[in-house]
Order: sequence, then C-alpha cells, then structure tokens
Amino acid sequence: MQDQELFLWSRVMEDDSRAFEILFRKYYPVLCLLSKRYTHDMTTSREVVQDIFIYLWEQRKELEISTSLKSYLSAAVRYNSIRRLNDYHKVIILTDKLPDNSRELHDHLEYAELQTSILEAIETLPEQCRKVFIMSRFDELKYSEIAQQLKLSVKTIEAHISKALRLIQAHMDKTMIGIFIAWLYDLLQL
Repeated sequence: MQDQELFLWSRVMEDDSRAFEILFRKYYPVLCLLSKRYTHDMTTSREVVQDIFIYLWEQRKELEISTSLKSYLSAAVRYNSIRRLNDYHKVIILTDKLPDNSRELHDHLEYAELQTSILEAIETLPEQCRKVFIMSRFDELKYSEIAQQLKLSVKTIEAHISKALRLIQAHMDKTMIGIFIAWLYDLLQL
C-alpha cells in the first residue's frame, strides 16, 4: 500500500472513524463511477459501494489486504457490481466471497465480465427474440412450453433461439476485441 493508505488503514484497524471517513471520501466517488460501468445505474452503484464500505468497517480487525487498498476496493466493486447485475438477471456466480488468491480473483472477474457481456448482448436482442431466449435459458422452459405460453409454433421458437444465438455471437465477437484491448492495457499498467 502507499504510505498514506497504509497509515490510514492501520488507523481504521484501530477503530479510528476519522481515518475511515478520509478513505471513504477519497474513494467513494471514483468507486461509484467504476460500479456504474457494470450496473448502468447510479443508485445501484451507490448501494454496491456503500455495502463494501460497511463490510470494510465491520471486518476492519479481521480483514487482511495483501494488495493496495485501492486495488482491493476496485476488485470488490467490480465483483459486487457484476454480482448485483447477475442476481438481477437470475444468473448466479457461484461464490459468496472474493477468492483469497489473486489469480483466482482475476479468473473469477474474467468469468463475471464474460457473463456481463453475454447479458449485455441479450439486452440488445429484439423484444420477442429476447423474451423467447430468456424463457429458454433462464427460466429453463422447453421449446414446446414457450410455444404454448406465447401462442407460437415450436418452429418459430427454434427460429428465435437460432437468431438470438447468432446475434449474441456477433456481439461477443465485437466485445472480445474490446476485452482483449482492456486486458492488454491493464497488463501494460503493471
């Protein structure tokens, strides 16, 4: 950690609420903006960041931060923003806390970013196509059940699913280029 961060964090660990307030004021605005990149909603982003700071305060005595506080907070914000977004879309990331190991965290965040990209692609689908795809993939309904509920033929449902997969693939092809560029940028920053 930077010297100032290290000093402030050591004060927080000793129950210094003023030091905590300094850290909160320093990081809260930028973390909200980081979260908004994932949630696309400032209210949700504020909730995510506030929850993280509440957790930080409550766990201050037990929490061991091996990276910089800024890196820890950024990773926590990305993870929890994606988790909140995925919970909203009924897609579950199967962990309850941040992984201890930085490689596991990196792998988990990459997986979560991939899920987010897929969800973004689904949001761009035409309305009926999106509805059919969500019923099939998230609600786990059979094509015949979807057809019955929407009063469409099974062939029409199959056509919507094929179209959805094709459009999602096209979106992902574009997104993967962006993810690669972001990854390369992050790599060059190390």
